[in-house]
Amino acid sequence: MNTVKENPKSNYKIPGSQLYVTRLSTLWRLFGRNTISKSKFWLVTKILIFSTITTPFQWIQRMILHFKLKNINVSKNGAPIFILGHWRSGTTHIHYTMAKDKRFGYIANIQTFFFNICMLGLAGMDKILAPFVPKKRPQDNVEFTITAPAEEEQVMSNIVPEAGVNSFYFPKNRNYFNQINLFQGISPRRYKRWKKYYMYMLKVLSHANKEKQLLLKNPNNTARAKQLLELFPDAKFIYIHRNPYQVYLSTKHLHRTVLRDQSLQDISLDLEDDIIIENYRSMMQGYLNSKKHIPEGQLVEIAFDDLGAENEIEIFENIYKTLDLGNWDVQKPLIQEYLDSKKNYKKNKFVPIPEHLVKRIQTECSFVFDTYGYAKEYGQKTPTE
Repeated sequence: MNTVKENPKSNYKIPGSQLYVTRLSTLWRLFGRNTISKSKFWLVTKILIFSTITTPFQWIQRMILHFKLKNINVSKNGAPIFILGHWRSGTTHIHYTMAKDKRFGYIANIQTFFFNICMLGLAGMDKILAPFVPKKRPQDNVEFTITAPAEEEQVMSNIVPEAGVNSFYFPKNRNYFNQINLFQGISPRRYKRWKKYYMYMLKVLSHANKEKQLLLKNPNNTARAKQLLELFPDAKFIYIHRNPYQVYLSTKHLHRTVLRDQSLQDISLDLEDDIIIENYRSMMQGYLNSKKHIPEGQLVEIAFDDLGAENEIEIFENIYKTLDLGNWDVQKPLIQEYLDSKKNYKKNKFVPIPEHLVKRIQTECSFVFDTYGYAKEYGQKTPTE
């Protein structure tokens, strides 16, 4: 059996878990349906302790929100804008850049960790937590602050079992990815629950952002266009794609620096590779199948390789004009200033992909190379992202 040689870059150990403030009813379902590796027992114990301690505050927040969310209209100032793309394809850069437009609302990192109690007030928490978080994300060199935009899918795992991100915590259980990210084999009951709680979460975010138009970045949404349009027929979509080899390398690095530490199941490197390649292939197929449901004028597609180019500002001009997001001339200086500040971004370096995995990617993801014009030949120079 072939084993991937590990990238030698040192690890940053993430303190804590995304599941620390989770509804106990959700934890019992997750832990009851999945085996936990012995090496993760202490992490599970801490998750249960923190979730139990915060449970009274979670109940208080839910009672308060029961009344406050009744008149919330998520689309009051425009249907949500969904940024799609497989993990490590550049979605964060798009999210960070467009978040400079103050008309948009989004979920912040601190809210993803404390979603179930965040409406009770987190004043001063940014200063308290600042010493415990890295200045840059462990998986890359992107600036990290607890008030920066984040992915809303992480929150779903704190409130309901129907969360695609659970496939990271329980990688041996393929149902989370297949049923929730791809909606393959999902029962009508589970699908109804997913829609109910996804909308609940967006109403909370809308309330927290004073009903601004929501700007949402979530790789788990990449193959969900049809389902998202059922919730928001006027939704806008921004999709970014990237060379499959680069996606594999960067996703492997994500597993190594973040996901293995957060997972509650230990898996072999070979199974990890199977999951990375299978998830990428099925998600890309899912996107291509679902994008036909998106009406004309509600989708913009971007290539990762165009980011960082001299004319990068034109990408965002095209987004604003195609999706009719308002006065571009007003937002252009803010976005240009942010792009200029990232010109010296330092990319990661990776060891080359083993030959047997190159062949797998070429074969299983051939439709991606063909659809977006990426060369199937794999260069042996040290790749970067």
